Amino acid sequence: MKKSNQFASPFSAWSGHRLFHVVAGTLIGAMVVTQASAMLPTPEQAVDSSMAMQASASSNSSAQAVNSRITASLVSVDANGQEVLVPVDTNTRLQSGNVLEYQGYFTNTNADRVRKMTVTMSIPEQVELLKTVAPEFPYGSVDGNSFARMPLRTKVDNQLQDVALKYYKAVRWDLEGVGLNDTVAVKYRARVK
Repeated sequence: MKKSNQFASPFSAWSGHRLFHVVAGTLIGAMVVTQASAMLPTPEQAVDSSMAMQASASSNSSAQAVNSRITASLVSVDANGQEVLVPVDTNTRLQSGNVLEYQGYFTNTNADRVRKMTVTMSIPEQVELLKTVAPEFPYGSVDGNSFARMPLRTKVDNQLQDVALKYYKAVRWDLEGVGLNDTVAVKYRARVK
């Protein structure tokens, strides 16, 4: 019996899906919460999405918007030994051990500056987080709901230990002072299981 390699043709089962599904958060006063959920395998290089967010701080309600673009790239090395990022598309063949870089770009298209934008990116089940995360000092989660400053720690046999990165389900950043039409970028790297 021939053993099938699930990474040899990663896009056949997902041909109708998009690279990332971006879920809008809420805008309360001058705080934007944006959530991006990554999926693998992916049939497209990037998803451009406009998210309308409602604010109802008082009796009047106004629509606020953040444009987002999420990309996934395969990290490889060129002939000169330099690291290069190759965008993931329908022809990309992923294998166990491949390193991917997920990048999220979020543009403030509101009429005013956003004091604090919270951006959350999920980590697909098929990959495990690596230490390369930017900007530094994000929040991490092992369940996708509760977040704490990374590295996450837990008690094992009454000793405090770091939680292994393979258990992380999401990464969150609080980005300060995002001006009108300013774009902020976040990224993390993960290894295909």
